[in-house]
Amino acid sequence: METGKNVRKVIAYGVGGAAIILIALTAFSTVENGHVGFRKTLGSVSPTVLEPGPHWKWPFISNIVEVNTQVAKSESDAAASSKDLQPVHSHVAVNFTIPKGLAYKLLHDVGLDFDAKVISPHVQEIFKEVTAKYSAEELISKRERVALETNELLKKSLEAYNIQVGDISIVNFTFSDAFNQSIEQKQIAAQNAMKAQNDLDKAKIDAQQNVVKAEADATAAKAKADADLYVAQQKAKGNLELAKSITAELVDYKFLETWKGDVPDAWGNGSLINMLPSKTPVPAEAAKK
Repeated sequence: METGKNVRKVIAYGVGGAAIILIALTAFSTVENGHVGFRKTLGSVSPTVLEPGPHWKWPFISNIVEVNTQVAKSESDAAASSKDLQPVHSHVAVNFTIPKGLAYKLLHDVGLDFDAKVISPHVQEIFKEVTAKYSAEELISKRERVALETNELLKKSLEAYNIQVGDISIVNFTFSDAFNQSIEQKQIAAQNAMKAQNDLDKAKIDAQQNVVKAEADATAAKAKADADLYVAQQKAKGNLELAKSITAELVDYKFLETWKGDVPDAWGNGSLINMLPSKTPVPAEAAKK
């Protein structure tokens, strides 16, 4: 009997000790770094902010709810229509933070699933609003401007929920196959137009070069003709001067130098002087020539 009592006491002490240890373990909880905690008891959340570290709570009826105050990212798939009614799909990433002093109000008004309840719907709504202001081509060429405008509107919209937006990134724009084909065709047309313009510019340059070459050839030909004319003029001038320098006396002198004493059968008036070239009568036909 005594042994049975002792066994029951040991069991009772063991169960009691285990219960105490269990109660002690469940009476404390830890708030992680980069978070703030709030004590929730039977569904009621205390506004007292619990900093990172261990904190007590009522066993079994209380728990610590944590809110992340670090920079976090919310990603959403958004769909809209452009100004020219092209369907547009995009993936939008939003960086945001929850201020410590406003975490309780967000938790009280919205709850922990604020990303699904608040951020994502607002991203969808604002994305549609901004996208409708731009054509499909402008959404591609002005992506940074679209992201900036979306960011500004989203900041103002989420301030009412105590969510601070850092920056956003529009990861990608996706359009219909028909639009993508039209863009490709425009790019091909632009490339062909650029090639045609380049060919035209080359043809103009070639034509200009041909004109310059023709002008150079004409200038060279004129210069040669002028040179030939000058040479001919100088030669004619030289011949004229030479002709002027040949006198009748010089001709008679040259005749006498080469004369070998021959005399004609008829002397005319019988004078040797009449044999000189200057005294020889010129036939009428020769004079005409």
